[in-house]
Amino acid sequence: MKKNELDLSSLKNSYNTLSECYKDYIAEKNDKIKTYIKDSCIKRFEYTYETAKKIMNKYLKKEYDKDEKELTINNIFRDMYGLGFIKDFERWTEYRLKRNTTSHEYDIEKTYVLMDIIPNFIKDTEFLINELEKTLED
Repeated sequence: MKKNELDLSSLKNSYNTLSECYKDYIAEKNDKIKTYIKDSCIKRFEYTYETAKKIMNKYLKKEYDKDEKELTINNIFRDMYGLGFIKDFERWTEYRLKRNTTSHEYDIEKTYVLMDIIPNFIKDTEFLINELEKTLED
């Protein structure tokens, strides 16, 4: 696959905004401001997850001629895991479940539980970006 066939800039940008926001969340001492930053982290998690999912979908379509019927979310994660682009299928499944919780039932306590998975999500998204970049350079 040629580098220009899969543009990772939107994923990199969303990853960077989430990483920066999470660092601010960790560093903040004021509880009121920390709550605002937490809300921003959650929103950034949501759009970074969606962007990662779309990039994985595009990659599998372009590189492996997968069609929409084959590309259920579990198949996307399973294929990307099998290809070595994600380290942990179960964690990506958990990200999906947590993402669905935040978007379908806005329960503030359930939403804030998301903060516990953001550090792993940041690492896993960075791994995905790095592995895709390596593949695109070949």
